[in-house]
Amino acid sequence: MTTLLSRTIQADGLATRILEAGRGEGPAVVLLHGGLPGLVPYAGGSHLWGALPEALARARRVIAIDSPGSGGTPAGDGPLTLEVLARHACAAIAAAVDGPVHLVGHDTGGLVGAMVALEKPALLASLTIVASAAAAPSGDGVDNLTFFAAPSPATTRQAQFWAFDRMSYAHHHIDDALLDAAVAAAESEAHQAMLRRMADPAAAAALATSVLRAKFGVFRAAREAAFPVPTQIIAAAEDPLVSRDHMLWLFRIIAQHQPATQFHLINRSGSFPFREQPEPFLQVLTAFQDGLIAEVA
Repeated sequence: MTTLLSRTIQADGLATRILEAGRGEGPAVVLLHGGLPGLVPYAGGSHLWGALPEALARARRVIAIDSPGSGGTPAGDGPLTLEVLARHACAAIAAAVDGPVHLVGHDTGGLVGAMVALEKPALLASLTIVASAAAAPSGDGVDNLTFFAAPSPATTRQAQFWAFDRMSYAHHHIDDALLDAAVAAAESEAHQAMLRRMADPAAAAALATSVLRAKFGVFRAAREAAFPVPTQIIAAAEDPLVSRDHMLWLFRIIAQHQPATQFHLINRSGSFPFREQPEPFLQVLTAFQDGLIAEVA
């Protein structure tokens, strides 16, 4: 069994926790999680990926990055925006890996990954965007009630289970390891500091505005010229936060000028296809990455 090793690197002035494992001759795989403090009731961090890093590490090097205010990375100073997250991701990738990487971003991490692709395309061999309401075109303006009446405080196992269950097709993947890690992350000073910051309406507005700014910046760039890296879109058929149609439109926007673009739909899955359907997810992810390597060869 592959063991994930935890270490700390300096990225954009933050002592950033990463998990890494595996070896391989091709590009490393870098994982960017979702679950920003203040946006969702579950606590984000590299623990969200479940068994995916170990599965990938059987044939390649894998690095999972904890974003500012999540997991083992401190919140830092100043407001949290998508620009801050993208700058941190670029710095973490450059510090942890030599050469371009296959970047996989889930949820908000998918939009951050798209910003990295536009700002620092030389860092990436490819981009995979997974179940990302942030990256997909906006809907019809109707409020999403998935997290309505979330239990409080969010630091309890019951509250974390409630959030994961609301986002899932079935609850079989919500195991003790996930709940233990999510509770620990929710109780951490980094997470609590970010929550205190996001309680300020101005800070919350700054983050929401940056999401819209980043989203439309990606759409504009993809429409005006070829998206700079090969891109894979993985949608979940039963995702309560973003429909398959919205994810398909994201694919269409990027694919119109980037021929190396793929779309995959994972059935019987909610917002965490890499946890809920790990084998199909691993298959489509690695097939895309290996196919790009074969084309280069």
